[in-house]
Amino acid sequence: MGSKEEAIGLYLLGVLHNGISKGVYDELTPIQQAMVERKGGAYALQPDVRALFSVALTGGVFDIIHPGHLLTLREARKQADVLVAVVATDETVKTRKGAEPMHTQDERAELVGALKPVDLAIVGVARWQDTLARVSPDVVVYGYDQKPMELPPGMRMVQLTSQGANPNSKTGRVREAFGL
Repeated sequence: MGSKEEAIGLYLLGVLHNGISKGVYDELTPIQQAMVERKGGAYALQPDVRALFSVALTGGVFDIIHPGHLLTLREARKQADVLVAVVATDETVKTRKGAEPMHTQDERAELVGALKPVDLAIVGVARWQDTLARVSPDVVVYGYDQKPMELPPGMRMVQLTSQGANPNSKTGRVREAFGL
């Protein structure tokens, strides 16, 4: 079997592309190929390989990165070996916030993905259950002001209790300060 680092790399590749394609599988080393199995039309880590590491998932709009986001991402990172951040779709932002995001979903995912605590940032999909199935986290971390959703059995939930000491730890306050 390959190393934990190889397993994490394959996991992240699979999450990024919603499965490892046959073309990518064919380019893996024999050891890496032995770490995955065919699931439907793609490849994914074998359960015993996936058990080598833990995954935390957290999500949000992340339109204006502020200290509250950094606190949430740092705390989420402490919960597992790997942190996947899910960025809300533009449509979700419009529906829930009643306004267009300043940055597109792809721009927001790129920004979040560049932050040190984050191993991978992806854009969510319309049904959050589909995103959970794609990421298969061990723990889902919610910010202090986020409403937890019902999780499948076996997934742990962590609700953060603080936004931190910085008064600019809310997107609304940052927007207000800049007249946005």
